[in-house]
This record gives sequence, C-alpha cells and structure tokens, in this order.
Amino acid sequence: MAAQPAKTVTVAALAGAAFAVAYKTTSKYLSNDEDETPKSLDDSTKLDESTASSFYGITPSSLATRHEARSMDREKSERSLRLMVESKALAQASTTDYAGGTLGSRVKLVVAMVGLPARGKSYLVKMLVRYLSWVGFPTKIFNVGELRRKQGQAGAKAEYFADTPEAMAVREGLALQCQEEMYDWLRAQKGACVAIFDATNTTRHRRHLLTERCKAESDESGNDVSIVFVESICDDPKVLSRNYEMKLQNADYRGTDPKKAMADFMERVKQYEARYEPVDDAEECAYIKLVNVGDKVITRRCGGYLTSQLGFYLGNVHIQPRRIWLALHGESQLQVESRRVGAATGHLTPRGRCFARRLASFVKDAHASFREEHVDTDPEIVVLTGNAPIHSQTIKPLLADPLAFEAAPRVSTSSLLNELCGGDFDGLSVKEIQDRYPAVWHRRMADKLRFRYPGAGGESYLDVINRLRPILIELERQRKSVLLVTHLAVQRCLYSYFTGTDAEAIPYLPLPAGAVLELTPTPHGTQVRTHILLPDDEEAPTRRLRRSARLTGRRPHRSPSTASRRP
Repeated sequence: MAAQPAKTVTVAALAGAAFAVAYKTTSKYLSNDEDETPKSLDDSTKLDESTASSFYGITPSSLATRHEARSMDREKSERSLRLMVESKALAQASTTDYAGGTLGSRVKLVVAMVGLPARGKSYLVKMLVRYLSWVGFPTKIFNVGELRRKQGQAGAKAEYFADTPEAMAVREGLALQCQEEMYDWLRAQKGACVAIFDATNTTRHRRHLLTERCKAESDESGNDVSIVFVESICDDPKVLSRNYEMKLQNADYRGTDPKKAMADFMERVKQYEARYEPVDDAEECAYIKLVNVGDKVITRRCGGYLTSQLGFYLGNVHIQPRRIWLALHGESQLQVESRRVGAATGHLTPRGRCFARRLASFVKDAHASFREEHVDTDPEIVVLTGNAPIHSQTIKPLLADPLAFEAAPRVSTSSLLNELCGGDFDGLSVKEIQDRYPAVWHRRMADKLRFRYPGAGGESYLDVINRLRPILIELERQRKSVLLVTHLAVQRCLYSYFTGTDAEAIPYLPLPAGAVLELTPTPHGTQVRTHILLPDDEEAPTRRLRRSARLTGRRPHRSPSTASRRP
C-alpha cells in the first residue's frame, strides 16, 4: 500500500513525458533544423516503462492495460498542441497596411506639374503614378486638357491658347473646375494620397492661386494638404523633335494633316513661351526642377516624407534606351520534391541546369541585337540576383564565358532579392501547412497581398514590395541593360511595377517558369515580350537520356560532341 502513491506519481510523470515528446515532435514542423530528429513516441514509451519497472515496481503488463488510453491521450495532446501552435501563429500573424507606418502616412499631397508643352510632363506623370501606386499611395491624375476634351473642346486650335481676355477666362474656368474635382477626391481619401494636377502652370500668378487654394483646403477640411511643383525643362533638340512628333498623335490633331498639325502645335508652343515664367526661390514654394529628364535635378523645401521620396525617385529616372530581363531561377530539387515556403537552398535539377545554359545563350544574343540597334548604349550588362545558391547556379553558365560579351557582365547579389520569408513556416511544404495549420492557410489565401507569416522575419507581399524599393531605384537609375534572377514573389512585385498591375492582383500573376520576360521602358509605358526558353512539356536532355536508359535497359552513351552541344 505504501507504494501506491509512488505509482500514481509515476503515471502522471509518464503522461508528462508523453506530452513532452509530442511537443518535441510537433514543434519540429515549426523548426527549419533538419538535423534534429526527435525520438519516436514508441521509443520514449519503452524507455519510460523500463525506468518505471526498475525503480517503482510497475510491470509492463500493468502498463499494457493503460496503453490504449495513453495512446488516445497522446493523440489528444498532439492535437491540442497543434491547435495551440496554430492559435499562437494566428495571433502573431498580421496584415500589412499599404504605405502604413510611414511618417507621411496621413499627408495628402498635391503635385502640380509645370512646363511648356512637349517637355516630358506626361512621361513624368505616368512614372509618378506607377511608382506611388506601387509603394502604396492612392494616386490620381487630374488633367486640364483631358477635361477640356471631355467637354467637347477637342481639336482646339492655337487661338484657344492666345493671351486674350476671352481665351484666358475659358482656360482659368477649366483649371478651377479641374481643381475642385481634385479636392473632392482628396477629401474622400481616408489616408495618405497624392493628386497630380497635370497642366502647364507656366505663370507665377497661376502657381500662387494653386498654393493659396491648397492652404484654404487645409484650413477648411482640417486635412494636412501640401503642394509641390514639379517643373520639367527640356532644351535638347533631339528630344524636343521626338516629343513634338508624339504630340501630334493626341486627340487634338486626330485626322489632321501632319504638316498643318505641326504648324498649329508650334504656334501653340510660342503662345506659352511668351508668358512662361520658370519656378524660382522668390515664390517661397516647394519645388522639384528637372532638366532634360535626368541630366540635372534641383529640389527646394522638399523636407516632408512624400516630397523627399518624390525628389529621390525623380532624380534617378531617365529616358536612355535599355532592356530589363526578368528570369526565375532554374528548377531546384526542392521544387521537384515538394513546393516549400521560402525554399532557397538545394541544387538545380538537370532541367534547371538546362534552363541556365539557355538563359546564358539568350542574354548574349539579345544584348548583341540590342547593341546593334542602339550603338551609343553601354556595352556592359548588370546582373542582379539574390544570394541563394540556386541564384548563383542559374547565372553560372552566363559568367563562364566573359569573352562572349563586349564587356564582362557585372554581378551584384543582395538578400533584398531573396524569396518571401515564411517566418516560423519557412521550409514547410504547402501540403504540411494545409494539413497541420488549416486556419493559417485559409487566412493567407483570404488575403495573400497583406497576410504576413508569423515568426521572426515573416513577410507579406507588401513587405516584399517595401524591401524592393532600393532595387527599383537602382533599375530606374541604371543606364545599362539588366538581368534579374529571382524567386517568384520578387519577380511578381517587380513585374507589377513596370506593367502598372493592380496591387490586389500581384500575388496571382501567372509568370511562366523556364522563360525570360523582356521589358523595354518607353515614353508610353513598358513593352513586354515573353521568351519561352524551356517549355513545360520539354524534358531536359539528361532526363531524356536517363528515361531512354530505363526503357531499354542500356546505359546511355554520349559522344563528346553530344555532351558539349548546347541544348
């Protein structure tokens, strides 16, 4: 009878040991340490039974009667622990606010364009909209010319822009109407946003009216509304000639004889030049002045978060021709075995190595062709990749023969280009998350754009966009053609910027593997061409040889010429 309390304590101890083993087993799925392999529950049970029999006199037969009950308890413990882990993961998981957390997250900004016609204002406006929307600030263009055309005044001749009281009154009325539409939109926005007032705004008087109206809006609505002027100056004859030709394609000259259209447009430019007053310090306003789009940038009073970001961005854009090639890394062994969150280790499969060789051949040929069309461009190629092993393996054939290029490619690696981090779930297969943590999986699928994986380093798609900002600035700054080798989430985010894809669609962009996306920035937007280098239904050469060997029972023979031939 005296030993009975000891037996009771031992059963409790065994139950605690079982729970500890269950915890260790389940927690393995939250760890990325593959070297640590927990003992099985059966081994733990045998050890505890032996210990109990030796020290407390509990026989295996007496424990056997409780084996079924303990097994059920272990299953309950594992299930309870899994639910506990999932609940904790859901509590830690968060959603990312678009453009949230910044010092300027409550500021409403008016960007007022300044400049003569055909000076690149429309190009800069498109760039600003694309960038600001990509980083998370709602942005809308309010174009006075478009409003004029909507009101049935398309095809206005040069007389409309003359410096007469009647013409000036009509233009001022349209400008005021466009401003009111702009402020109506600003009031409707809950957080930080940017309204772009796209007009010439070539006189100090007009800019003074814009500034005073902005101050009045801040006082009336209680919103912090500020204004910055962005002036585009262009005196390069080649650029101006090209811009004039493009201007003849707008709605004002549709169906008009090209010579007559050009004469009318040049008369319109003269009307503006007669009263043009460049922005200067005497106006006591914030401004960003660009000369020949990228040659020179002057900023003043751009100390706010948004205005400083705009100045930095516009200081890096240019109109030099170049190509940008986006490619996913070659197929890896982990991809074949099971799709894993944040998988960046392992080695390329034969198919992945085949793609790497074809990628090298494609880039060499594409760059040579581009250089023939644009002889004044830089002959060097910049290669940007993440720092994962599969990235370096993918570009290895490209770097193997530097003499194939006019100038050896310059390679830069950065962790900013690594795959979206899964936090505590990094390294788990998709099926493991679906089966073991269905609530976490469903929450992510409900909002893939904003869902942030729980745990240290866990990211959402919006987090990836945020960390890619320096990469994007580098791409805009770069005058050379660039090859980027990345993971899928990173490529989706970069592709969405250049194509102006809606943010909600970014996580679902169907970008092909075994292909190169060739991006060509132009004044009208980005041209995209998809080059399939390795179709999904095509096997790598080594795979075909191995498959033939399995079917025939013979070892494949590869002649030296076959082995060295490019696929």
